[in-house]
Amino acid sequence: MSMSLRQELPLDIRLMNFTSRALVWLFVLGALAAGGNWLLQRPWWAIRSVRVQGVMHHVSAASLRTDALPLVQGNWFTVRLGAVQQAFDQVPWVRKAVVQRVWPLSLLVQLQEQQPLALWLDATGNPASLVNRDGDAFEANLGEVQDMGLPRFFGPPGTQAQVTAMYRQLQQAFASLHWRISGLGLGAQGDWQVQVADGPSVDLGADDDTQAFAERLRRFVLMVPRVQARYGRAIASADLRYANGFALRLVDDNKDASGSARGAAAARTTKGSKPKSRGAR
Repeated sequence: MSMSLRQELPLDIRLMNFTSRALVWLFVLGALAAGGNWLLQRPWWAIRSVRVQGVMHHVSAASLRTDALPLVQGNWFTVRLGAVQQAFDQVPWVRKAVVQRVWPLSLLVQLQEQQPLALWLDATGNPASLVNRDGDAFEANLGEVQDMGLPRFFGPPGTQAQVTAMYRQLQQAFASLHWRISGLGLGAQGDWQVQVADGPSVDLGADDDTQAFAERLRRFVLMVPRVQARYGRAIASADLRYANGFALRLVDDNKDASGSARGAAAARTTKGSKPKSRGAR
């Protein structure tokens, strides 16, 4: 009967062998990484084209070449897509850019252009920026929209989305009257003011009570055609800040302001009501 015994190596020798194998693997991996990096840096992988897709009316190819393409750094493998996207996002009129690699050696940029909804006025009443259809403010050359007939919004800083939401609500409410809103503002005290294109100015009051505001607006829209038909004149202005009614001022054919004011009293839906709030502008 024979027996073979496996002799254990000393601990220091085992550690030496493990270290040697680890160093060999580190050297191999380092060599592979260096070789791979060398290959990635070769001019063979240079980006051959940048294709841009999207429906664009204000974003020009010249602005893309000037403002975005010089910031595309690296080749097809090493280019940072996030940096390229940020470069295109900063081009005027670009709302959002999505960038992806496309073989062979190309980049595809899908652009979404800003869709202007209104001009945003500053504290002095001058156009300062634009508001898109989502209620976000953005900067652009205002001269490009001067012929678009955009409505004018104003309000406290940061309320563009709130004013846009009210604009949508009023568009729907005024649809039966065929009124087009040319101006809409939110006062510092929360009062809404609207100007109808070639029509009346309307002080809507505050909308703290959403249900009461909607009901007040509904009654007003129903009453307008009746008042205009009864008096044979259009409405010059309206005040909806009353608790139980509203006041109207009719267009005066004789341009007599005092007579027009007297006519407004007859159009008031209730007597003795007081305004709930005062306008801010």
